[in-house]
Amino acid sequence: MEFGRDLRRVLRNFRTVIALSSKSGISAGFRERIMLTVTGVNRCRHCAYGHEFLAQKAGITKAEIAGLLTQDLANSPEREIPALLFAIHWVEAGGLPTEDARSALEAGYGIDLAQQIEVATLLINIGNLIGNTFDYLLSRITRGRFGLLLGER
Repeated sequence: MEFGRDLRRVLRNFRTVIALSSKSGISAGFRERIMLTVTGVNRCRHCAYGHEFLAQKAGITKAEIAGLLTQDLANSPEREIPALLFAIHWVEAGGLPTEDARSALEAGYGIDLAQQIEVATLLINIGNLIGNTFDYLLSRITRGRFGLLLGER
């Protein structure tokens, strides 16, 4: 149900999806910080691997990457921390953030940027769900030899 709901959200916000990768969208570094933060909450090893590479290309240090994957935002730019906290809240709320959280995001970043932040969160959450589902199925098929993280087998 959640997956179908999220796919419908992507279609409804397709212009914002396109804006994320345009020059008018949020910076690559900001986008990767969101991606890594959400991936850390969802613990998707596939997305973590790919977005660590992209984050380094965007100039994010290994120390900050490690922090983002554990929700330690101390090394992150101060201006981006409210968006990263919103992304954490968004995931923990099952994709249904409170109106207060969304209003605070819009007040801090403006409506267009807030939409891009939420859509970036949505997109990586979908990717994490796919990656984690793949790992679960791989673990079941191989009777636990492959797939899940060591602590989850």
